Amino acid sequence: MSRRAGTLMTLCAGLVVLQAQSAAAQQPNADFNVSGTSTVRGWTCSARGVIAVTPAKSGAQAVPGYASGVQTATVTVPVKAFKCPNDEMTQHLLEAMKADKFSEIVYRLEKYEVAGAQAQATGTMTITGVSQPLSFPIALKASPQGVQVEGSTRLDMTKFGVEPPVVMLGLLKVGPQIRIEFKALVAP
Repeated sequence: MSRRAGTLMTLCAGLVVLQAQSAAAQQPNADFNVSGTSTVRGWTCSARGVIAVTPAKSGAQAVPGYASGVQTATVTVPVKAFKCPNDEMTQHLLEAMKADKFSEIVYRLEKYEVAGAQAQATGTMTITGVSQPLSFPIALKASPQGVQVEGSTRLDMTKFGVEPPVVMLGLLKVGPQIRIEFKALVAP
C-alpha cells in the first residue's frame, strides 16, 4: 500500500474518538481500527486512544455503569499512535494528518439517546483542525471492570480537509470513505 493510503487510514482512525482530556495524561483504554479501499486493495490501520467520561450528578439518561447518566465524554486519539501494515503507509498517514501541527483527533459527545444496551452518540469530531458533527450507534455493556463500549461509523475524509492519497503516478488512489471501529473499557 502507498504512503498516501496509509496517511488516509490514519486520518480515518482518528475520527472515531469521543472527546477526552489529553491522551498523554491518561492510559489508553480504547482500540481503533480504520479501514478503507484503494484502486489496488483494501487497508486497515490501528491506534490506541483514551475515552474519558464524566458522570452526571442527576437528570441525564441512565447508561450501563452510570446510573445517573453521563455529563461529558471525550475521545482522544494521538495521531502518532497510528500503526499501519508497513512503515511507509504509517509515514504517509502521519503526513496526511499533519501530525506535527495537529497532534490529536478528538470527538466530543454533546448528547446521547439510550435504548436498552444501545445508544446513539451525537457530537463533534475534530481532525486536522476541521470540526464536523458526527452521530453513530454504540453498544454498551456493564462489566465488573466498567463499561464495555463498541461502535463503528463511516466517514468521508474530504469533509475533514483530508485529501485521499494518490500514488504511483495515479495507479493507486485511496477512496475518500473510511470505516472506523472501536472497542473500549471505561471505568466508572
